[in-house]
Amino acid sequence: MPRPLGSLVIVLAASVLVASPADAVVGGKPARPGTFRYVADVKIGGSFGCSGSLIAPDWVLTAGHCGSITGSLSTGLVPSQASWPPSAYQVQLGSVYANGRGGETHSVSRVIVDSDYIVTNGVGNDVSLLQLAKPSRIKPILISPDRPSLWRAGVLGTIAGFGTTDENSSTPPPQMRWAKVPFTSDAYCASKYPSGFSEVADDGYFDPKTMVCAGYPKGGTDTCEGDSGGPLLAPAPSGQLVLVAATSFGYGCAQAGHPGVYALLAAGPIRGFVARFVPKAFAPRSVLKHRRRGRRNKNRRPR
Repeated sequence: MPRPLGSLVIVLAASVLVASPADAVVGGKPARPGTFRYVADVKIGGSFGCSGSLIAPDWVLTAGHCGSITGSLSTGLVPSQASWPPSAYQVQLGSVYANGRGGETHSVSRVIVDSDYIVTNGVGNDVSLLQLAKPSRIKPILISPDRPSLWRAGVLGTIAGFGTTDENSSTPPPQMRWAKVPFTSDAYCASKYPSGFSEVADDGYFDPKTMVCAGYPKGGTDTCEGDSGGPLLAPAPSGQLVLVAATSFGYGCAQAGHPGVYALLAAGPIRGFVARFVPKAFAPRSVLKHRRRGRRNKNRRPR
């Protein structure tokens, strides 16, 4: 079945927002306390909705269909810049637990959906920015420099998110899960999500300007519903992880021959959109330098 990851069936009734159950990383393992502190659990209308990444002390990046009131084309809806009000959101950071234990809870003061998240772009430009009412004390994860070699085919990327571990389940586990998946080539992804691919709605096709893919050909490990907006990370030569993309959509979850599709943040038009509002969200080019290792002096003795 088609799924924008973290797709929301949100109903406005008597001014109450109700979010659908959401799924998380399939084939992963529980995240240890103290890790992935920058991964956000984005609640919408009091219910689990999406994931996200803290990219600056007061900004969380999530998926476009998590910010847009009109949802996603891949669920038969019409994407637009019209956003849910900031009061609909609650953001949890700094905790690997779904109940937020030991972390921070934030309200949102501003919601900005990518200006190109529109129906004529299909499912492209699938990002939103949430400005926190108060800055977080957590160290952000920075967006990678525009260096495609960091996400070349075969490189193992890291994904993380909250929720269930099966697309057919509605009961999320109590702890965030994470996994590693290989980036694919653009050509491979385009062959799996060609223009007019009917299984992911009429316009659920791969766009190399705004998307990148990751996943094993045999499936088994993937993001899933509810991971939308969560991070796809890559190792930089400096040794640190950098943010390359955000979970967007895919066919089913962990299906063979259908990698996950992610909104490309590190290059192209989405990078420009983020730079307009959060210029401090980008890693310095020094992360592209290999980490120096000290020379070993065989005559040196411990003091």
